[in-house]
Amino acid sequence: MSYQIASSPALSPATSASMIAFLENFYRTSDTENLHETYVDSFTDDATLIMGSKVARGKDEILPLRHGLWTHVLSRKHFPERVYFGADRELMLHGTVRYVLKADPDTEVEVPWAGRVVFDEKVEKMRFYQVYLDPSAQSGRK
Repeated sequence: MSYQIASSPALSPATSASMIAFLENFYRTSDTENLHETYVDSFTDDATLIMGSKVARGKDEILPLRHGLWTHVLSRKHFPERVYFGADRELMLHGTVRYVLKADPDTEVEVPWAGRVVFDEKVEKMRFYQVYLDPSAQSGRK
């Protein structure tokens, strides 16, 4: 599976390649259910993760949030499309995510999303990650 994210080289900071590589690997991890610890290791110890109305501060809160993201989900696949850099360690990106829910394994649901990421000083972990989902734009597919 490919997780290639497009960007504009003319508008990219020197750290852009590191941030994009990180995110491509992060979404690969995010879409693999049993990689809970690897997912959590993508964050600094004091990171903030916001998913809709759910807020987790620090790795001790991010891990149960991560487990909860898989409670009703049979499979998940992110399609990050484009990234927009705001600074040397900050960006916004958007794409879609496709879910198959345990309650309806014959239907795939696609949801547009956007995310804001702030990295640590070395661009090795996320200090802040907020996901914006548009549930009104869901489309079921068989």
